[in-house]
Amino acid sequence: MKRIVTIGGGTGTFVVLSGLRAAADVSLTAIVTAADDGGSTGRLRDAYGFLPPGDARQALVALAEDGNVLRELFAYRFEKGDIAGHNLGNLFITALTDLLGSNEAGLSEASKILRVSGTVIPATERPATLTAHFSDGTVVTGQNAISETGTASVHVTDIQLTESLPITDAARDAILAADLIVLGPGNLYSSTVAALLGEGTKEAIAASSASVVYVANLFTKAGETDGYPLSLFVSEIERYAGRAMDQVFVHEGAFSPEVLAWYAKEEEHPILFDMEHDSRIRRLPLASVNVVPPIANDPIRRSLMRHDPHLVAGALIESLA
Repeated sequence: MKRIVTIGGGTGTFVVLSGLRAAADVSLTAIVTAADDGGSTGRLRDAYGFLPPGDARQALVALAEDGNVLRELFAYRFEKGDIAGHNLGNLFITALTDLLGSNEAGLSEASKILRVSGTVIPATERPATLTAHFSDGTVVTGQNAISETGTASVHVTDIQLTESLPITDAARDAILAADLIVLGPGNLYSSTVAALLGEGTKEAIAASSASVVYVANLFTKAGETDGYPLSLFVSEIERYAGRAMDQVFVHEGAFSPEVLAWYAKEEEHPILFDMEHDSRIRRLPLASVNVVPPIANDPIRRSLMRHDPHLVAGALIESLA
């Protein structure tokens, strides 16, 4: 049984877990960021003070049993009334946490209800708040605000938690026992790096005998990684993970003119490949052929193009051989 640990959050982690869930002889653990403060998650975090449920909910849905109607219900987003924009899964996890008295108990019970194949663990025991320093001297606090602040000429130079929060014991144990650690895909700073900032995370990754793989994003993120070539993504991941990557997976293949035009309007572009002579690089067709339409009443702009779960999972399993 191979132990695979994903570290990150958002749709990137959802895609990786969705593909790996059906893999044979694999034990999955998702370590998700506790720094999300946007949309439905942010509203519930502010109201209750619990760990933000959004990234955990996406991981639970990805790992849930196929054909389970609750899997679809957890992903359901309300469109009307006072709860417009809220996600049922977020509300459900918050209610379980409130009823059972702890974030750990709430996630554990949600896992049982969804019959998930794996374990979902928060990166820190308490809600985390990000603070980013930008190249023009600006300091911005909050994950959502950080994602909306930068421009093509002003970029993140450093990102940390506003207060020191230790990595959870369960997350540390999972990292130390892992055979494979997967970082990305996802917004570089506000998603992937955010899950690496708990005190002790670097040390756990450095002490682990696992192979560490970075799955590179398909496009840059406006205000966060404008103009970043692949080498800068990798060096930043390594800076915050405290360890060199053993392999880097990069999508190889063209995107349609329509997709490129949509991203260009958002000032986002395919990541420039500049690591031709690095033996760690694996260039593979990893993007989904399907375009993901916008979700009604979703306050957060999501990616239009995403990685294909099965292609990514196949490459990760092959790396374990």
